[in-house]
Amino acid sequence: MTFAQFLFVAIDKMFDGSQNNKKMLRFKDVKFEIETDIAYGKDDAEKLDIYYVKKDGNEKYPVFFYIHGGGFVAGDKHYRRGLAKWAANKGFFVVNVNYGLGPKYLFPKGIQHLVDALNWVGANAEKYNLDLDNMCVSGDSAGGYYSAMLACVSTNKDLQKRFGVSTDLKFRTAMLDCGIYDIGEALGQKMPFNLTDKILFDFSGIHVKELDKYEYSDVLAPFGFVNEQFPISFITYAEKDMFCKGQGQKLVKKLQDLGVHVEEHHSTKFFDNHCYPLNWNKGAAIENIRLCDDFLKRVVEKRV
Repeated sequence: MTFAQFLFVAIDKMFDGSQNNKKMLRFKDVKFEIETDIAYGKDDAEKLDIYYVKKDGNEKYPVFFYIHGGGFVAGDKHYRRGLAKWAANKGFFVVNVNYGLGPKYLFPKGIQHLVDALNWVGANAEKYNLDLDNMCVSGDSAGGYYSAMLACVSTNKDLQKRFGVSTDLKFRTAMLDCGIYDIGEALGQKMPFNLTDKILFDFSGIHVKELDKYEYSDVLAPFGFVNEQFPISFITYAEKDMFCKGQGQKLVKKLQDLGVHVEEHHSTKFFDNHCYPLNWNKGAAIENIRLCDDFLKRVVEKRV
C-alpha cells in the first residue's frame, strides 16, 4: 500500500460513521431496492450498486450517477451508501460506481471504466424504466474530477477517441463537491510529505517533473474541455480547501462566462474543509445540504 493509499483509506474508515450513520440518513420508514456489486465490465474494479424506491405507475426514474472520491488511489462506493440512499429517497435511480484506482489502474483507465458504467445505464434503461434525458452526474473530490471529466467526454467525440471509449449518453445536470478541475494548478499547491507528487505518480505513473513528457498531459484536466455543452451545475467548494483550493471558484467563473446555468455554495471556515458536505449536519454542511436538496428536487421535476 502506498502512502497516498494509506492516507485516504484511513480517512474513509475514520469518517465512515459520520458520513453514513447519521440519524437523518436512516430512513426507517423507506423501503429501498438495493442491488450490490453488479459487474458492468470485465475488470475486477468495474462494479456498481443501485438504489431506488419503487414508484407507482410508469413514471420513469431520473438517474443519479455517483462517483466516490479517495485521492484517485482509494475510496469505495461502500462509503457513499448513506448518500446513495439520500438521493434515492428523492426519487432518483442511484448508480453508485466503483472504478479503477491507482496505482493498479493508471490514467485513463478510470475514465474508461466510468464510460463503461455509463453505457451500462443506457443498456439497462428499459429494464429499470430510466429517463436517460434526465441524468445527473455527481462526485466528491477525485469523484468530482471524474464527474466533470465524464461530462466533458460524453459530449466530445475527439476526447472519446483519445481515451478509446464511445458513448452517446449525456448528462443534463451535475452536482460537484470539492473536485479538482485544473490539474496544472493543483500540482502547484504545496502539500506535506510531497503528497501532490505521490498522488500524481500513483494516478498516472509519472512524477510532476515529467509531466511535460506525459502522453496524456494535454487531456489530463477537464477544465480545458468545459464548454457551453457542460451540464447545468451545482458546485460546492471550500475557500480554505487543504487539497484543491481555488478549483471550485475557477469552474464556477468559467461556467458563468460560458452562460451555463450554475449554482454554488462554499464554506469560509477552515474546519468546514475539503468535502465538508459529507458531514451532513455540521457547520456549513447544513446550508449546503438544504441547497442541494432544493437543486435535486428541481432536477427531478425538470424545473432547472
